[in-house]
Amino acid sequence: MTLADWLAMAFAIRRRRISAARYAAEARHLRAFPVDEIDVELDVPLLEHVLAVLMGPPHHHPTGFERPHRGARGTAPQTPIIVALANRVARLRAAGVGGNLPASD
Repeated sequence: MTLADWLAMAFAIRRRRISAARYAAEARHLRAFPVDEIDVELDVPLLEHVLAVLMGPPHHHPTGFERPHRGARGTAPQTPIIVALANRVARLRAAGVGGNLPASD
């Protein structure tokens, strides 16, 4: 599964009616996150989009894929994924690699 596939399925799950089944599907989908794909992905906007889904909006009660509030993040399954995504984006930007970056003259 690619990151794009994971993201598409995350949005499909999120569109479902709120229920115990949806929450269980979100938890299963988060556990199935393709961590190995982070280090091979070169599409910075895709990485940032996945990161935004996992981070969630600020000052918002976390649901499903979003990381919990401070104090509960240490054991959250999203935390190592968020760190890996943020590090990958930073490395690609520093190297000038990735989609939608300005061309150098």
